[in-house]
Amino acid sequence: MELTIDELARRAQLPVRTLREYNSMRLLPPPERRGSIGVYGAQHVERLALIGRLQRRGYSLAGIRDLLAAWDTGADLTTLLGVDSGPAALDETPLRITGTELRDRVPALTAAGIEEAVAAGLIVPAGDGYFVVRSPALLALVADGVRAGVPLDAMLDTIATITRGIGVLAEEVAGHVVRQIAPALTASGDVSPMEGLLRRWRVLLLQGAASILADRLGASLLAMTDGDPAAEQLRAAIDRVRVGVTTDTDGTIRHYRS
Repeated sequence: MELTIDELARRAQLPVRTLREYNSMRLLPPPERRGSIGVYGAQHVERLALIGRLQRRGYSLAGIRDLLAAWDTGADLTTLLGVDSGPAALDETPLRITGTELRDRVPALTAAGIEEAVAAGLIVPAGDGYFVVRSPALLALVADGVRAGVPLDAMLDTIATITRGIGVLAEEVAGHVVRQIAPALTASGDVSPMEGLLRRWRVLLLQGAASILADRLGASLLAMTDGDPAAEQLRAAIDRVRVGVTTDTDGTIRHYRS
């Protein structure tokens, strides 16, 4: 299969300008060159179909870009995310792991480090030398930071801040559900729709919380480093990571800054 960008756009039912944006955002692999012409193939058709499915499941272009980058480095994201069936895998499956396996992932997790990780909410003792990691993603975050030279204490302080903040948010949201939403849903006496609503809302809440956190975190980092010459490299990196686009219902990409 060899397609020009116009032919690929017609096949994918997307504007050519959207495909050019996908190229610039590294969502699509670069085309092969035939002189001055870029040629697209089956992998590009499949990638566009995957992007479309992820968008319909509520993933942002920023999230899709990061997921595809991980996929390109070997992660089996189609299986991980349940792209072809089932709900979007926003909620992770807890990981049961031994202390030895923990230290294999984060060598700095000595006995004292494991105690700090428990206090931070990263891991929970499960008996017989095992621990439960509620969020394998946060464990990977700690491992990445330590490998990059960040002290373990600093990474665990970050995890503790996350878990405390989420705990406060969970209590506030739960209060609204119990005091305002649940009474409205049960007022008619028919509680049968409640389970379906809660299942859908659980996914929507996770998606919305992740999206807003990403935006607020980026904005806060930029605000805190504004005018600080020493933080110029951090600001430049943040700006490169931010996607700063929206999509219309027809797939058209528009640039913006939140």
